[in-house]
Formats: sequence, structure tokens, C-alpha cells
Amino acid sequence: MAQPVTAILSRQGELAAKARQFTNDTNEASLLVGRVVSRALSTFKGTEADDVITHAMRRDLDRLIEQLKKARH
Repeated sequence: MAQPVTAILSRQGELAAKARQFTNDTNEASLLVGRVVSRALSTFKGTEADDVITHAMRRDLDRLIEQLKKARH
């Protein structure tokens, strides 16, 4: 099990690609990913498995994307 920081930072590229698919804007996608990473860094402290962290980050990004979809309609 890697340290949470390593698991969190290693997922940034994957999350950014997913966010860019929705936003079509690199800056907006970066803001979304930054928010997800910030939450993950403040939430996970060292005992969680990498897959738990990854799942939580994906779920968090999905939630933010859904909020943006609702706001745009």
C-alpha cells in the first residue's frame, strides 16, 4: 500500500482526462481536478488502500461533473 499522497497524485492524469471530456476546457478541468485532489489530501491520512482512494476520487469528480451539468441547464 502506497502512501495516500502518492496514490492521490498518481490519479491526476486520469481524472483530468475525464474532466476534459466533459468540460472541453483544460483550465476548467484543472480546477475540478484540483478540488478533488485537495479534498482527497485533506481526507486520507495513511491507512486507506489505493483502490479506496481512487474510488473516492472518481466518485467525487463524478459528483462535481453532475453539479456542473445541472448548473448549465
